[in-house]
Amino acid sequence: MKGVEIRVQQKEGMAILEVEGELDFSNVEQLQQEIQRRTEEVVEIDLQGLRFIDSSGVGMLLSQVRHLYKQGRTLRIVRIPDFIREDLDVIGFFQVLEALKTNPNA
Repeated sequence: MKGVEIRVQQKEGMAILEVEGELDFSNVEQLQQEIQRRTEEVVEIDLQGLRFIDSSGVGMLLSQVRHLYKQGRTLRIVRIPDFIREDLDVIGFFQVLEALKTNPNA
């Protein structure tokens, strides 16, 4: 499978977006639009099925975290594959997430 597939599940007050495939500049807008379409208090992005993410995907996720925090909502990123988690750790992704939690205007 080339590209990205997004499956949406809803629970009480929460939307779960399961992302599979490759998230890159060619399809990052698809996930961004799905996140923005959600009205739930908590939007959870499940990356268990993700095989690749490029800098545009990483940037979009951080942008959406900031956007939802400013609205008093939460964007959680869960079940990140180890090989992707290692890359995100190297570029400081998790430090930026923590900073955004304490100051969404940063």
